[in-house]
Amino acid sequence: MRYIIVLLLSWFTCYSVAAQNQTKGNSAGKDEKTYILVANKINTDFNYKMLDDFEQSFSALIKENNSRELVFNPINGKYHYYKFVATYRARGIWPDSDPAKPEQTFHNILIIKTDDQQKIVDGYHFVLEWGEKPLSYALFRIKSTGVPLQEGLSLKQLNLKRVTDNSDFDSDGKIKLSSR
Repeated sequence: MRYIIVLLLSWFTCYSVAAQNQTKGNSAGKDEKTYILVANKINTDFNYKMLDDFEQSFSALIKENNSRELVFNPINGKYHYYKFVATYRARGIWPDSDPAKPEQTFHNILIIKTDDQQKIVDGYHFVLEWGEKPLSYALFRIKSTGVPLQEGLSLKQLNLKRVTDNSDFDSDGKIKLSSR
């Protein structure tokens, strides 16, 4: 029995360290993500009905086989809406992760709304392929408002905090507004 307990504790410790190292490796400068503008609309707002009840909205869309991205679609309003996507390849963090397993494609979604002067009013960040159970979806919200939206803006400047526990966003990236 002791052997099993020691084995299980060792396995969980190794998994935890491997997951932390993988996460740190993904946030290194060479792996910095580029958030490319994919949608830009005026006279819109966020769908706070879906965002405020994110877990329920997201789970319902999955059950209905609808695109999970619908949570991030704008509705009519008075703001400018921007949607950015950073696409990258990485290994998922799973208890049975095998370093020999192939990498998969991930899509980070960043939505931002600005006023007429291009000052950020609100925004959210989410990894679309997040694999944990619903109670741990990593939805982050921008806490730094009034920041001008501009080419090359670092996500660190947005002060992203996890909605459920206010923990910091531990990665970085740059916003790409132009197609050049």
